[in-house]
Amino acid sequence: MKVPAKQPANTRATGTPKKAAGGQADNKIKILRLVSRIASVVIMPAFTLYSQFTGKKRRGLKDHFGWVPVVEKKPGQKLVWLHALSLGEVNGAAPVLKIIREKRPNILIAVSVTTDAGYDAAHRLLPFVDHIFFHPLDCWPFINRALDRIKPDLYVLTDTGFWPSMLMSLKDRRIPPMVFNGRISEKSQARYKQIATMVKPLLQSFAVFCMQSERGRTTIQELGAPAQKVRIVGDTKFDALQIVPESERVRIRERLRFPHDGQVFVAGSTHAGEEQVCVDAYLKLCRKFPKLSMVLAPRRLERVAEIVKLLTKDNVQFVLRSQIDPRSKPMANIVVLDTLGELAKTYAIADIAFVGRSLKAPGGGHNLLEPVVQGAPVLHGPYIENIQKIASELKAQGLAFTVADDQTMFAAVRRLLIHADELPGLRQKATAYVQSKRGSSLEIAKYIVAILK
Repeated sequence: MKVPAKQPANTRATGTPKKAAGGQADNKIKILRLVSRIASVVIMPAFTLYSQFTGKKRRGLKDHFGWVPVVEKKPGQKLVWLHALSLGEVNGAAPVLKIIREKRPNILIAVSVTTDAGYDAAHRLLPFVDHIFFHPLDCWPFINRALDRIKPDLYVLTDTGFWPSMLMSLKDRRIPPMVFNGRISEKSQARYKQIATMVKPLLQSFAVFCMQSERGRTTIQELGAPAQKVRIVGDTKFDALQIVPESERVRIRERLRFPHDGQVFVAGSTHAGEEQVCVDAYLKLCRKFPKLSMVLAPRRLERVAEIVKLLTKDNVQFVLRSQIDPRSKPMANIVVLDTLGELAKTYAIADIAFVGRSLKAPGGGHNLLEPVVQGAPVLHGPYIENIQKIASELKAQGLAFTVADDQTMFAAVRRLLIHADELPGLRQKATAYVQSKRGSSLEIAKYIVAILK
């Protein structure tokens, strides 16, 4: 695996400022460092109080201030620190890290996350890594403390969320960062352009950018990434997808107490305002398809109470997944998924699925591939900036459909269910599409190993 040539680190005599644009960027960096140091004095007690009073960020609290695990490396041993923001990024990182562990067991692997969902997913999906912790807040004292304790030889971002204090500290220590599964939304692109004089020198220090698409490559180069360091590698999430076997599909249906001869509509990763649309569409569909069941899975479990209130107010019959009686009679019903980690497999019993964070602005979209790999055609709303490329490809294959409200959702699901004889063909097409996209994890793992060498 050929790695883009490593650029020599910037060197300068002590006290000699850089000229022109470089000097301007240098001054901004000095100001940012000073502000960051001052801010850390306020942030630590404020963040601790916020955590104690709200219960949020209480897990791994010390990690946020840089007191991450202390790593002891053997002479010559290398360590890769991979940051995966949340659940989706952990899923995308898993196949890459498995390859590294299998092919290069001597390489130490540290994984950081930002959210509780990411932390739980990391422990569930990455039991083979050496350390799992929460990423420190982006202040110099916290970042430098973490770097002193982890001592990484490579820092890997599973997206393009650039944290200035981290990247500047890595540059100071000559620790190369890299990106995989890189993509940049239009909103992020506009934000980075506003601080272009700071972003460009940081991008120069990256070893390689593994982007998902041609648009990603063009965008990152426009922001200042050297063209010779940018690669289009694809999306590792395809490698992480697993098809649920038929025997398990039967068990999932039985656990939810759905009739074996009924249809199932799964609305997954929903956000505020989307559940009402899905329920309204489902109630209309039930008049035409009385054996239609529905799974309603909010993106965040803390919103379950809000959904229960919504359904109760409208006198809609439902049951919480955690309260299903295994002795009850199977029936068409709404099941609210109030358990963690079940949605991906639940898509396996879907005849049709909807994926949220797409009906209400600003949206952005969630992972459409989880239902598709199980053979279910997928609906989404119009606000899908973060997943536009995959959505367009699925639409061209006849596997994805755009809806805007309960009426268009009702019409789309009704059309698919009326032509249910076409669903097996769509499942075969979905399987072929996913299979054609696999393989990027191996290529990225080779990049990581090559850089560490």
